[in-house]
Amino acid sequence: MRGEQEKICFEQIKMVAIKKTDMQLLRYWNKAVANSDSNAFPDFIFPNGFIEHFQVSAANETKKGSAHNIAVNDFEQSNYKAFDQERKEFLQSPSRKNASIDTYDMKVITHEMASPEYSYDSFVRSFKKNFEKHIKSLQKYNGEKAIGIFLIELVGARVTVIQNGRFRVFFRLSIDKDLLEYINEFSGYLKYIVFANSEDYELLDIKNIPTLLQNIPTGLKFDAGRCKNIKLNLFIDI
Repeated sequence: MRGEQEKICFEQIKMVAIKKTDMQLLRYWNKAVANSDSNAFPDFIFPNGFIEHFQVSAANETKKGSAHNIAVNDFEQSNYKAFDQERKEFLQSPSRKNASIDTYDMKVITHEMASPEYSYDSFVRSFKKNFEKHIKSLQKYNGEKAIGIFLIELVGARVTVIQNGRFRVFFRLSIDKDLLEYINEFSGYLKYIVFANSEDYELLDIKNIPTLLQNIPTGLKFDAGRCKNIKLNLFIDI
């Protein structure tokens, strides 16, 4: 069943597009509504087309799912249990003695997620695996699909672009030769790809791929950064 992440990502992209005054994207986002069948492809529909959301990661993926999502879920569960135990211990601790008026004691406990390994190779595998899975769903779809949009959300560590041994920018599909050539193989199915993270997005018009391929700078390499997930449990004795 469709979860909330699709809606969250969709709305985040819309807010960023409004700030950018990106009318090319908003012309579809403003018309799109959630699919009334929450179990069916695609996630959102609009006149003549659709928007389908899925996630990719630079962490390894197995039949159990993305190592990143597994780590996040494990971290959330362990932090919930830790907070419950820390709260009980805090409530059972002795009260303050001879405390001055308008003062308080504060206790902060930090929990950090054990992050999996991230790599560009894992990102490419995740991208292609999930892309082809949703292409197969698209091939079975009998609704309107003249304007097909994949909303691809990168979760976890960001992919980085390295040139001459130095960080240049965060990853963009428009400068990845291999993935552009791969995506171009499916140009008969899609019009746009929106490649997104929690802060921004890139709108790729698939018809522009041949031109983009001719203008990619030389000497680019790709790597993956790190992802830190930290939670603070705060307790205050007034």
